[in-house]
Amino acid sequence: MRSEAGIDLASAALLIALDEYPSLNVQKYLGSIDAMASKIQSNIDFSIQAGPVDAIERINRFLFQIEGFRGNTEDYYDPRNSFLNDVLDRRTGIPITLSLVYMEVGKRLGLSLEGVGMPGHFMVKCLHEGLEIFIDPFHQGEILLEEGCKKRLLQIYGNDFQFKRSFLDSVGKRQILNRMLTNLKGIYLNRREFRKALSTIDKILLVNPDAVQEIQDRATVHYKLNNLSAALVDWARYLELQPQAADSEEIKNNLK
Repeated sequence: MRSEAGIDLASAALLIALDEYPSLNVQKYLGSIDAMASKIQSNIDFSIQAGPVDAIERINRFLFQIEGFRGNTEDYYDPRNSFLNDVLDRRTGIPITLSLVYMEVGKRLGLSLEGVGMPGHFMVKCLHEGLEIFIDPFHQGEILLEEGCKKRLLQIYGNDFQFKRSFLDSVGKRQILNRMLTNLKGIYLNRREFRKALSTIDKILLVNPDAVQEIQDRATVHYKLNNLSAALVDWARYLELQPQAADSEEIKNNLK
């Protein structure tokens, strides 16, 4: 399995879309990200030396005012919001894919940016001389500190939500890809597009082979597709990993 450092996040994210777009030109879209970074560098008087907030504001101006990227609030669960090529073409997406665009553009400009996988929301963290600055690409690149992030989660979940500082920890590339795929899986399951859900779960298990919930979900999807032998293999693997699972007796009956 490729190491975390060896993963090219943008390339891997584009590969997620290959089932939907078999002839997808990955290099074309990588070039699109390169071109955006070059335009910022040459046209907006960009300089990291001016400080991280100035750099962030210049990226924000380009991505959200000039290029028109925005959060897709009208059709949040459209699968295209999870495909990086569609996000680049349509200039709209969900928090994680807009954050990915932001991180990849910022990386090409020399900024130290990392993903932040909060519950129910995804943002970007800029690290500069011990300072953490949070950026919300879904909300036009709004700049936040820790208290602002807490308020954002309270807006989503209500005032009884128990905020933890660990919600603002950085997440790695593998975690980002896993979250993108998990979002897509949920969309396909809700739409009862089981073949697409199956393909997506297969990709999740490539990233995380022992993800117990995914093995169980794949067994269920195989069963719904009448792939009974494959379902039995996954259920057996699930029980091997989770022998004390609450649904173990039900699954054992399925295996008989």
